[in-house]
Amino acid sequence: MADLLSTQLLKLQCLVCETTGEACIESRFKLPRRAKKIAEIQARIVDLEADVIEGQVCVSGVVHKQIFFVGEDHHVHHVPEDVPFTTFIDCPGAKPGDVADVKANIAKVSFSLEWGQEVVQRVIVQFVVRVAEDCQVNVRLNPFGPRVKAECVVGEATKAVTIENIVELDRPAIKIRDLQVALEDVEAEATSDQVMFQGTLVKNIFFISEDDVEIFQEERVPFSGIADVPGAEPGDNVTLQAQIVRVDKVLSDGVELRQRVVLSLFIKVTRTCELNVAEDPTGPQVMASRVIATGERQVLVENVTDLNKPAQKIQEIQARVEDLAVEVIPNKVVITGTLHKQIFFVGEDDLVRHQGEDIPFTTFVELPGINPGDEVSITPVVEHVGFDLLDKVWVEGLGDDDEGRPVFRRLLQRTVILLCVTGSQEHPIRIAQAPFTGLAAG
Repeated sequence: MADLLSTQLLKLQCLVCETTGEACIESRFKLPRRAKKIAEIQARIVDLEADVIEGQVCVSGVVHKQIFFVGEDHHVHHVPEDVPFTTFIDCPGAKPGDVADVKANIAKVSFSLEWGQEVVQRVIVQFVVRVAEDCQVNVRLNPFGPRVKAECVVGEATKAVTIENIVELDRPAIKIRDLQVALEDVEAEATSDQVMFQGTLVKNIFFISEDDVEIFQEERVPFSGIADVPGAEPGDNVTLQAQIVRVDKVLSDGVELRQRVVLSLFIKVTRTCELNVAEDPTGPQVMASRVIATGERQVLVENVTDLNKPAQKIQEIQARVEDLAVEVIPNKVVITGTLHKQIFFVGEDDLVRHQGEDIPFTTFVELPGINPGDEVSITPVVEHVGFDLLDKVWVEGLGDDDEGRPVFRRLLQRTVILLCVTGSQEHPIRIAQAPFTGLAAG
Protein backbone atom coordinates (compact mmCIF):
# COMPACT_ATOMS: atom_id res chain seq x y z
CA MET A 1 0.00 0.00 0.00
CA ALA A 2 3.00 2.30 -0.30
CA ASP A 3 1.49 3.94 -3.41
CA LEU A 4 -1.37 5.29 -1.30
CA LEU A 5 1.14 7.51 0.51
CA SER A 6 2.91 8.81 -2.63
CA THR A 7 2.70 12.49 -3.49
CA GLN A 8 3.36 14.67 -6.51
CA LEU A 9 3.72 18.43 -6.76
CA LEU A 10 1.37 19.70 -9.49
CA LYS A 11 0.77 23.03 -11.18
CA LEU A 12 -3.03 23.31 -11.36
CA GLN A 13 -5.93 25.65 -11.88
CA CYS A 14 -7.71 26.10 -8.54
CA LEU A 15 -11.41 26.92 -8.95
CA VAL A 16 -12.31 30.41 -7.71
CA CYS A 17 -15.89 30.60 -8.86
CA GLU A 18 -18.42 28.57 -10.83
CA THR A 19 -21.66 30.30 -11.76
CA THR A 20 -24.30 30.73 -14.44
CA GLY A 21 -25.74 33.74 -16.20
CA GLU A 22 -28.23 34.72 -18.86
CA ALA A 23 -28.49 37.45 -21.46
CA CYS A 24 -31.35 38.63 -23.67
CA ILE A 25 -30.00 39.91 -27.00
CA GLU A 26 -32.53 41.94 -28.98
CA SER A 27 -32.20 43.25 -32.51
CA ARG A 28 -34.20 44.67 -35.39
CA PHE A 29 -33.23 43.67 -38.92
CA LYS A 30 -34.58 44.99 -42.23
CA LEU A 31 -34.95 42.28 -44.85
CA PRO A 32 -33.60 42.96 -48.37
CA ARG A 33 -37.12 42.36 -49.77
CA ARG A 34 -40.68 42.19 -48.49
CA ALA A 35 -41.73 38.93 -46.82
CA LYS A 36 -45.00 37.13 -46.28
CA LYS A 37 -43.66 35.38 -43.18
CA ILE A 38 -40.53 34.25 -41.35
CA ALA A 39 -39.94 30.53 -41.87
CA GLU A 40 -37.08 29.96 -39.43
CA ILE A 41 -34.16 31.65 -37.70
CA GLN A 42 -31.07 29.56 -36.95
CA ALA A 43 -28.66 31.06 -34.41
CA ARG A 44 -25.30 30.15 -32.92
CA ILE A 45 -22.63 31.88 -30.82
CA VAL A 46 -19.25 32.68 -32.41
CA ASP A 47 -16.13 34.58 -31.27
CA LEU A 48 -16.93 34.00 -27.59
CA GLU A 49 -14.44 35.71 -25.25
CA ALA A 50 -14.24 36.28 -21.49
CA ASP A 51 -12.25 38.83 -19.47
CA VAL A 52 -12.03 38.71 -15.69
CA ILE A 53 -12.47 41.93 -13.73
CA GLU A 54 -12.90 42.40 -10.00
CA GLY A 55 -15.80 40.18 -8.93
CA GLN A 56 -17.18 39.77 -12.45
CA VAL A 57 -16.58 38.19 -15.83
CA CYS A 58 -17.11 40.30 -18.95
CA VAL A 59 -18.42 37.98 -21.69
CA SER A 60 -18.54 39.13 -25.31
CA GLY A 61 -19.30 37.45 -28.58
CA VAL A 62 -21.43 37.48 -31.69
CA VAL A 63 -24.83 35.90 -32.32
CA HIS A 64 -24.60 34.66 -35.90
CA LYS A 65 -28.04 34.10 -37.46
CA GLN A 66 -29.44 32.76 -40.69
CA ILE A 67 -32.91 34.20 -41.32
CA PHE A 68 -35.14 32.16 -43.67
CA PHE A 69 -38.25 33.96 -44.94
CA VAL A 70 -40.97 33.49 -47.55
CA GLY A 71 -40.97 36.32 -50.06
CA GLU A 72 -43.90 37.74 -51.95
CA ASP A 73 -42.81 35.47 -54.82
CA HIS A 74 -43.60 32.49 -52.55
CA HIS A 75 -39.92 31.43 -52.64
CA VAL A 76 -37.88 30.84 -49.50
CA HIS A 77 -34.97 33.26 -49.20
CA HIS A 78 -32.33 33.61 -46.54
CA VAL A 79 -30.09 36.35 -45.25
CA PRO A 80 -27.34 36.32 -42.57
CA GLU A 81 -27.13 38.66 -39.60
CA ASP A 82 -24.41 39.15 -36.96
CA VAL A 83 -25.29 40.77 -33.64
CA PRO A 84 -22.39 41.52 -31.26
CA PHE A 85 -23.10 41.46 -27.54
CA THR A 86 -21.43 42.08 -24.19
CA THR A 87 -22.71 41.07 -20.78
CA PHE A 88 -21.38 40.92 -17.21
CA ILE A 89 -21.74 37.89 -14.94
CA ASP A 90 -21.13 38.15 -11.21
CA CYS A 91 -18.37 35.86 -9.97
CA PRO A 92 -17.40 36.45 -6.30
CA GLY A 93 -13.66 36.22 -5.70
CA ALA A 94 -12.67 36.67 -9.32
CA LYS A 95 -9.84 39.11 -9.99
CA PRO A 96 -7.87 40.33 -13.00
CA GLY A 97 -5.30 37.77 -14.10
CA ASP A 98 -7.53 34.79 -13.35
CA VAL A 99 -8.50 32.46 -16.18
CA ALA A 100 -12.14 32.28 -17.26
CA ASP A 101 -13.80 29.46 -19.17
CA VAL A 102 -17.25 30.21 -20.59
CA LYS A 103 -19.71 27.95 -22.36
CA ALA A 104 -22.77 29.45 -24.08
CA ASN A 105 -26.03 27.83 -25.04
CA ILE A 106 -28.90 29.41 -26.98
CA ALA A 107 -32.01 28.66 -24.95
CA LYS A 108 -34.65 30.36 -27.09
CA VAL A 109 -35.07 32.39 -30.29
CA SER A 110 -38.30 34.38 -30.72
CA PHE A 111 -39.20 36.75 -33.55
CA SER A 112 -41.97 38.71 -35.20
CA LEU A 113 -42.39 40.37 -38.62
CA GLU A 114 -43.41 44.03 -38.75
CA TRP A 115 -44.50 45.99 -41.83
CA GLY A 116 -43.62 43.00 -44.02
CA GLN A 117 -39.89 43.73 -43.99
CA GLU A 118 -38.59 44.35 -40.45
CA VAL A 119 -37.76 41.40 -38.19
CA VAL A 120 -37.82 41.97 -34.43
CA GLN A 121 -35.79 39.26 -32.67
CA ARG A 122 -35.00 38.19 -29.14
CA VAL A 123 -32.32 35.58 -28.39
CA ILE A 124 -31.95 34.15 -24.87
CA VAL A 125 -28.40 32.93 -24.20
CA GLN A 126 -27.41 30.98 -21.09
CA PHE A 127 -23.81 30.93 -19.85
CA VAL A 128 -21.82 28.61 -17.59
CA VAL A 129 -18.75 30.38 -16.22
CA ARG A 130 -15.77 28.94 -14.40
CA VAL A 131 -12.96 31.14 -13.10
CA ALA A 132 -9.70 29.62 -11.90
CA GLU A 133 -6.29 30.84 -10.75
CA ASP A 134 -2.84 29.29 -11.00
CA CYS A 135 -1.94 27.27 -7.92
CA GLN A 136 0.59 24.68 -6.87
CA VAL A 137 -0.57 21.73 -4.81
CA ASN A 138 1.27 18.74 -3.39
CA VAL A 139 -1.26 16.05 -4.25
CA ARG A 140 -1.67 12.62 -2.69
CA LEU A 141 -1.71 9.81 -5.24
CA ASN A 142 -3.99 6.79 -5.18
CA PRO A 143 -3.74 4.01 -7.80
CA PHE A 144 -7.52 3.54 -7.51
CA GLY A 145 -8.39 7.24 -7.85
CA PRO A 146 -9.40 9.12 -11.01
CA ARG A 147 -6.69 9.45 -13.64
CA VAL A 148 -5.92 13.03 -14.63
CA LYS A 149 -3.62 14.80 -17.05
CA ALA A 150 -1.69 17.55 -15.28
CA GLU A 151 1.54 19.52 -15.13
CA CYS A 152 4.05 17.86 -12.80
CA VAL A 153 6.48 20.39 -11.33
CA VAL A 154 10.09 19.54 -12.22
CA GLY A 155 11.80 22.50 -10.59
CA GLU A 156 11.94 26.25 -10.08
CA ALA A 157 14.57 28.96 -10.07
CA THR A 158 14.81 32.65 -9.31
CA LYS A 159 17.49 34.61 -11.11
CA ALA A 160 18.57 38.26 -11.08
CA VAL A 161 19.79 39.63 -14.41
CA THR A 162 21.66 42.93 -14.78
CA ILE A 163 21.74 44.56 -18.22
CA GLU A 164 24.14 47.49 -18.66
CA ASN A 165 24.72 49.51 -21.81
CA ILE A 166 25.55 52.96 -23.13
CA VAL A 167 23.46 54.74 -25.77
CA GLU A 168 24.49 57.86 -27.65
CA LEU A 169 21.71 60.45 -27.73
CA ASP A 170 20.59 61.96 -31.03
CA ARG A 171 21.58 65.42 -29.81
CA PRO A 172 23.28 66.88 -26.69
CA ALA A 173 21.05 66.90 -23.59
CA ILE A 174 21.02 68.96 -20.42
CA LYS A 175 19.04 66.34 -18.47
CA ILE A 176 17.10 63.10 -18.75
CA ARG A 177 13.46 63.73 -17.90
CA ASP A 178 12.30 60.11 -17.95
CA LEU A 179 13.44 56.60 -18.87
CA GLN A 180 10.60 54.10 -19.39
CA VAL A 181 11.56 50.44 -19.72
CA ALA A 182 9.35 47.56 -20.86
CA LEU A 183 9.90 43.89 -21.72
CA GLU A 184 9.05 42.31 -25.07
CA ASP A 185 9.43 38.89 -26.70
CA VAL A 186 10.52 37.14 -23.50
CA GLU A 187 10.97 33.43 -24.27
CA ALA A 188 12.40 30.44 -22.44
CA GLU A 189 13.33 26.89 -23.46
CA ALA A 190 14.33 23.92 -21.34
CA THR A 191 17.58 22.04 -21.91
CA SER A 192 19.34 19.41 -19.80
CA ASP A 193 19.21 20.72 -16.18
CA GLN A 194 18.96 24.30 -17.45
CA VAL A 195 16.62 26.87 -18.94
CA MET A 196 17.77 29.23 -21.67
CA PHE A 197 15.93 32.57 -21.82
CA GLN A 198 16.00 35.63 -24.03
CA GLY A 199 14.06 38.81 -24.58
CA THR A 200 14.25 42.48 -25.47
CA LEU A 201 14.33 45.61 -23.31
CA VAL A 202 12.39 48.42 -24.98
CA LYS A 203 13.45 51.82 -23.63
CA ASN A 204 11.68 55.12 -24.20
CA ILE A 205 14.10 57.93 -23.44
CA PHE A 206 12.75 61.46 -22.87
CA PHE A 207 15.42 64.16 -22.55
CA ILE A 208 15.73 67.94 -22.65
CA SER A 209 18.07 69.20 -25.37
CA GLU A 210 20.35 72.21 -25.02
CA ASP A 211 17.72 74.42 -26.70
CA ASP A 212 15.12 73.43 -24.02
CA VAL A 213 13.15 71.17 -26.35
CA GLU A 214 12.00 67.75 -25.11
CA ILE A 215 13.16 64.91 -27.39
CA PHE A 216 12.05 61.29 -27.54
CA GLN A 217 14.42 58.47 -28.48
CA GLU A 218 13.76 54.71 -28.50
CA GLU A 219 16.31 51.99 -27.83
CA ARG A 220 15.92 48.20 -28.05
CA VAL A 221 18.41 46.04 -26.15
CA PRO A 222 18.33 42.23 -26.52
CA PHE A 223 19.35 40.06 -23.57
CA SER A 224 19.76 36.35 -22.90
CA GLY A 225 20.99 34.01 -20.20
CA ILE A 226 20.86 30.59 -18.58
CA ALA A 227 19.30 29.47 -15.27
CA ASP A 228 20.07 26.15 -13.57
CA VAL A 229 17.00 23.97 -13.01
CA PRO A 230 18.09 20.43 -12.02
CA GLY A 231 15.92 17.78 -13.62
CA ALA A 232 14.86 19.88 -16.60
CA GLU A 233 14.88 18.14 -19.97
CA PRO A 234 14.40 19.33 -23.57
CA GLY A 235 10.70 19.49 -24.39
CA ASP A 236 9.60 20.39 -20.86
CA ASN A 237 7.17 23.28 -20.39
CA VAL A 238 8.63 26.52 -19.07
CA THR A 239 6.78 29.40 -17.40
CA LEU A 240 8.83 32.58 -17.00
CA GLN A 241 7.71 35.64 -15.05
CA ALA A 242 9.97 38.67 -15.55
CA GLN A 243 9.84 41.83 -13.45
CA ILE A 244 11.84 45.04 -13.72
CA VAL A 245 13.05 45.82 -10.19
CA ARG A 246 15.49 48.70 -10.73
CA VAL A 247 16.46 51.21 -13.44
CA ASP A 248 19.54 53.42 -13.06
CA LYS A 249 20.69 56.11 -15.50
CA VAL A 250 23.64 58.52 -15.66
CA LEU A 251 24.10 61.22 -18.32
CA SER A 252 27.76 61.69 -19.29
CA ASP A 253 29.13 64.58 -21.42
CA GLY A 254 25.58 65.43 -22.49
CA VAL A 255 25.46 62.74 -25.19
CA GLU A 256 26.18 59.39 -23.51
CA LEU A 257 23.47 57.81 -21.38
CA ARG A 258 24.72 54.99 -19.17
CA GLN A 259 21.94 52.63 -18.12
CA ARG A 260 21.60 49.67 -15.80
CA VAL A 261 18.41 47.61 -15.62
CA VAL A 262 17.97 44.86 -13.04
CA LEU A 263 15.47 42.10 -13.78
CA SER A 264 14.07 39.45 -11.47
CA LEU A 265 13.12 36.23 -13.28
CA PHE A 266 10.99 33.47 -11.75
CA ILE A 267 11.21 30.27 -13.77
CA LYS A 268 9.05 27.19 -13.35
CA VAL A 269 9.60 23.98 -15.31
CA THR A 270 6.78 21.45 -15.61
CA ARG A 271 6.22 18.23 -17.52
CA THR A 272 2.86 16.99 -18.78
CA CYS A 273 2.02 13.76 -16.95
CA GLU A 274 -0.85 11.38 -16.27
CA LEU A 275 -1.44 10.07 -12.77
CA ASN A 276 -4.11 8.74 -10.44
CA VAL A 277 -4.96 11.20 -7.66
CA ALA A 278 -6.71 10.76 -4.33
CA GLU A 279 -9.97 12.65 -3.82
CA ASP A 280 -10.98 14.44 -0.62
CA PRO A 281 -14.35 16.20 -0.23
CA THR A 282 -12.68 18.78 2.03
CA GLY A 283 -9.65 19.36 -0.21
CA PRO A 284 -9.05 22.23 -2.66
CA GLN A 285 -11.25 22.23 -5.75
CA VAL A 286 -9.25 22.29 -8.96
CA MET A 287 -9.95 22.06 -12.67
CA ALA A 288 -8.57 18.72 -13.84
CA SER A 289 -8.43 17.01 -17.20
CA ARG A 290 -9.81 13.58 -16.33
CA VAL A 291 -8.48 10.99 -18.74
CA ILE A 292 -11.26 9.23 -20.63
CA ALA A 293 -9.17 6.90 -22.75
CA THR A 294 -5.74 6.47 -24.26
CA GLY A 295 -4.71 4.80 -27.48
CA GLU A 296 -1.96 4.58 -30.02
CA ARG A 297 -1.59 3.88 -33.71
CA GLN A 298 1.40 3.10 -35.91
CA VAL A 299 1.22 4.79 -39.30
CA LEU A 300 3.27 3.67 -42.31
CA VAL A 301 3.91 6.54 -44.72
CA GLU A 302 5.34 5.21 -47.98
CA ASN A 303 6.24 7.41 -50.95
CA VAL A 304 8.53 7.67 -53.96
CA THR A 305 10.49 10.90 -54.47
CA ASP A 306 12.05 12.19 -57.67
CA LEU A 307 15.48 13.47 -56.67
CA ASN A 308 16.42 16.90 -57.99
CA LYS A 309 19.90 15.57 -58.81
CA PRO A 310 21.06 11.96 -59.40
CA ALA A 311 22.43 10.48 -56.16
CA GLN A 312 25.27 8.07 -55.50
CA LYS A 313 24.01 7.34 -51.99
CA ILE A 314 21.76 8.64 -49.23
CA GLN A 315 23.69 10.17 -46.35
CA GLU A 316 20.77 10.85 -43.96
CA ILE A 317 17.00 11.39 -43.84
CA GLN A 318 15.66 13.59 -41.04
CA ALA A 319 11.92 13.32 -40.39
CA ARG A 320 9.44 14.99 -38.03
CA VAL A 321 5.67 15.33 -37.76
CA GLU A 322 4.07 18.78 -38.16
CA ASP A 323 0.64 20.41 -38.42
CA LEU A 324 -1.30 17.78 -36.48
CA ALA A 325 -5.07 18.30 -36.50
CA VAL A 326 -7.81 16.27 -34.84
CA GLU A 327 -11.49 15.73 -35.55
CA VAL A 328 -13.36 14.06 -32.69
CA ILE A 329 -16.31 11.79 -33.42
CA PRO A 330 -18.00 9.46 -30.91
CA ASN A 331 -15.47 6.87 -29.66
CA LYS A 332 -12.90 7.79 -32.29
CA VAL A 333 -10.50 10.57 -33.36
CA VAL A 334 -9.48 11.27 -36.95
CA ILE A 335 -5.92 12.59 -37.19
CA THR A 336 -4.33 14.46 -40.08
CA GLY A 337 -0.76 15.69 -40.22
CA THR A 338 2.29 16.29 -42.35
CA LEU A 339 5.49 14.26 -42.39
CA HIS A 340 8.28 16.76 -43.05
CA LYS A 341 11.57 15.31 -44.29
CA GLN A 342 15.01 16.61 -45.14
CA ILE A 343 16.91 14.24 -47.48
CA PHE A 344 20.70 14.54 -47.55
CA PHE A 345 22.43 12.68 -50.39
CA VAL A 346 25.76 12.54 -52.25
CA GLY A 347 25.36 13.71 -55.83
CA GLU A 348 27.27 12.48 -58.86
CA ASP A 349 29.70 15.39 -58.35
CA ASP A 350 30.54 14.04 -54.84
CA LEU A 351 28.88 17.06 -53.20
CA VAL A 352 26.37 16.59 -50.38
CA ARG A 353 22.99 17.98 -51.38
CA HIS A 354 19.65 18.17 -49.63
CA GLN A 355 16.02 18.12 -50.67
CA GLY A 356 12.95 18.77 -48.54
CA GLU A 357 9.48 17.30 -48.90
CA ASP A 358 6.14 17.30 -47.06
CA ILE A 359 3.94 14.21 -47.15
CA PRO A 360 0.37 14.52 -45.76
CA PHE A 361 -1.17 11.57 -43.94
CA THR A 362 -4.48 10.65 -42.31
CA THR A 363 -5.37 7.96 -39.79
CA PHE A 364 -7.74 7.31 -36.89
CA VAL A 365 -7.49 5.99 -33.34
CA GLU A 366 -10.23 4.29 -31.33
CA LEU A 367 -10.87 6.10 -28.01
CA PRO A 368 -13.90 4.58 -26.24
CA GLY A 369 -15.94 7.25 -24.46
CA ILE A 370 -14.58 10.24 -26.39
CA ASN A 371 -17.10 12.73 -27.80
CA PRO A 372 -16.96 16.00 -29.77
CA GLY A 373 -15.89 18.82 -27.46
CA ASP A 374 -13.55 16.65 -25.39
CA GLU A 375 -9.83 17.44 -25.27
CA VAL A 376 -7.34 15.39 -27.28
CA SER A 377 -3.55 15.50 -27.02
CA ILE A 378 -1.17 13.67 -29.38
CA THR A 379 2.50 12.81 -29.01
CA PRO A 380 4.06 11.82 -32.35
CA VAL A 381 7.25 9.72 -32.51
CA VAL A 382 9.11 8.90 -35.73
CA GLU A 383 10.17 5.31 -35.03
CA HIS A 384 11.85 4.32 -38.28
CA VAL A 385 12.88 5.72 -41.68
CA GLY A 386 13.83 3.16 -44.31
CA PHE A 387 14.68 3.77 -47.95
CA ASP A 388 15.78 2.22 -51.26
CA LEU A 389 17.30 4.00 -54.23
CA LEU A 390 15.55 3.38 -57.58
CA ASP A 391 16.13 3.99 -61.32
CA LYS A 392 19.82 3.08 -61.44
CA VAL A 393 21.91 4.43 -64.32
CA TRP A 394 25.65 4.18 -64.95
CA VAL A 395 27.73 7.32 -65.27
CA GLU A 396 31.19 7.22 -66.81
CA GLY A 397 34.05 8.83 -64.96
CA LEU A 398 32.72 8.06 -61.49
CA GLY A 399 34.54 4.70 -61.17
CA ASP A 400 37.95 3.18 -61.76
CA ASP A 401 36.71 0.74 -64.40
CA ASP A 402 35.14 1.29 -67.81
CA GLU A 403 31.60 0.76 -66.50
CA GLY A 404 31.75 3.83 -64.29
CA ARG A 405 29.62 4.11 -61.13
CA PRO A 406 25.86 3.83 -60.61
CA VAL A 407 23.67 6.78 -59.61
CA PHE A 408 19.95 6.82 -58.82
CA ARG A 409 17.16 9.16 -59.80
CA ARG A 410 14.36 8.20 -57.44
CA LEU A 411 14.02 7.32 -53.76
CA LEU A 412 11.52 4.94 -52.14
CA GLN A 413 10.92 5.79 -48.45
CA ARG A 414 9.05 4.00 -45.70
CA THR A 415 8.49 5.98 -42.48
CA VAL A 416 6.87 4.51 -39.38
CA ILE A 417 5.16 7.03 -37.07
CA LEU A 418 3.79 6.18 -33.61
CA LEU A 419 0.90 8.40 -32.48
CA CYS A 420 0.14 8.30 -28.74
CA VAL A 421 -3.31 9.81 -28.12
CA THR A 422 -5.03 10.84 -24.88
CA GLY A 423 -8.65 11.94 -24.63
CA SER A 424 -9.77 13.92 -21.58
CA GLN A 425 -12.59 16.04 -20.19
CA GLU A 426 -12.23 19.17 -18.06
CA HIS A 427 -13.99 18.68 -14.72
CA PRO A 428 -13.73 20.24 -11.25
CA ILE A 429 -12.44 17.79 -8.66
CA ARG A 430 -11.57 18.03 -4.97
CA ILE A 431 -8.18 16.50 -4.38
CA ALA A 432 -6.38 15.22 -1.30
CA GLN A 433 -3.61 17.64 -0.41
CA ALA A 434 -0.29 16.55 1.10
CA PRO A 435 1.96 18.75 3.30
CA PHE A 436 3.84 21.63 1.71
CA THR A 437 7.16 20.59 0.11
CA GLY A 438 9.08 23.85 0.16
CA LEU A 439 8.83 24.95 -3.47
CA ALA A 440 7.38 28.34 -4.15
CA ALA A 441 3.86 28.74 -5.45
CA GLY A 442 3.00 30.55 -8.61
